[in-house]
Amino acid sequence: MRMLPPGQIMRRALGRHFKPVGDIYRRVFVNLNAIADFLDRELPNGAKVLDIGGGDGALVDRLLDRRPDLMVTMCDLAPSIGAFLSNANRAKVELLPATDLSSVQGSYDVVTISDVIHHVPVDGRDAFFKSLADSCERWACRKIILKDIEPGGIRATLSLLADRHITGDKHVVLFSRSDFTAMARRHFPTAKRASALPDRPNYCELLSW
Repeated sequence: MRMLPPGQIMRRALGRHFKPVGDIYRRVFVNLNAIADFLDRELPNGAKVLDIGGGDGALVDRLLDRRPDLMVTMCDLAPSIGAFLSNANRAKVELLPATDLSSVQGSYDVVTISDVIHHVPVDGRDAFFKSLADSCERWACRKIILKDIEPGGIRATLSLLADRHITGDKHVVLFSRSDFTAMARRHFPTAKRASALPDRPNYCELLSW
């Protein structure tokens, strides 16, 4: 029988107590409040937001606490998502578990992608961004905000090791800002780009067109 990674064992053992423990654990690697503050400033009033790979919804939950005007849809390949959304915020979010971005229908003003790309196999990243570009055209979306981790330094290394040995993703490889630049030029050649570092080594990249 396949051994579960330590993170999943802890989630099952702690049950409803996992969220506060998870928040403390995550704070070692990223200040989600700083990321949510950044998104708050960048999202237009009443925006329809598609959050790709939203996972447990911890970032979306903080964002909706600040911006109840937003309409958010979360899609993720995982079969269960949104566990960290508060009851009040859960009612505002459309959850699409076990759903690839290419299958999402509708129109969206902004796409957000947080800590997803470093989990995509390196040889699959070009296909991911091609699918994203094709889907943005279908969604009539004109803005992407991506958050990821710049390699190098103790905090980035700890994050990488945690993903490999606690989360259980043995093939994770961090996605640098220069990697993003190459993908943006290839798949969004007319887009304007802006960069920010709200919580080093956690960075945000914006594309708009």
